[in-house]
Order: sequence, then structure tokens, then C-alpha cells
Amino acid sequence: MSFFGKKDDPYEPGKSERESKQAAENQGPDGEKKPERPSNARIAIWVIVGAIGLYLLGSGLFGILTH
Repeated sequence: MSFFGKKDDPYEPGKSERESKQAAENQGPDGEKKPERPSNARIAIWVIVGAIGLYLLGSGLFGILTH
């Protein structure tokens, strides 16, 4: 941050040097954030939780319809 009006300061106000470098690395050539693919572990968790939810929904509907 510059007190004399310079515009060449690479750091955003309120961010550490590490945070500023990480933000710069996560930007594409046009300045937008790079799209990041979810990790395989996160996808596996989504699939497992979705399967459990589908099972609970299906068993609940089956219980309602058979009674």
C-alpha cells in the first residue's frame, strides 16, 4: 500500500504477502479466477452422500406407499 499515490503496489490492502501471491496465482491471463476442478475425494463424498440420501428418500416413499 502506498501513501504517496503510487499505483504499482502489488499487494491488496488488508492482505498479507502470501495471500496476495496466492490470489495472483489463481488468476488467468484476463484477470478472472481460474476454474478449479473439485478433488476426487470431494466428488466421492458427494456421490456417497447422494446415494445415502436417495436410499433414505426411496425407503421413506416405499414405507408411505405400502402402509
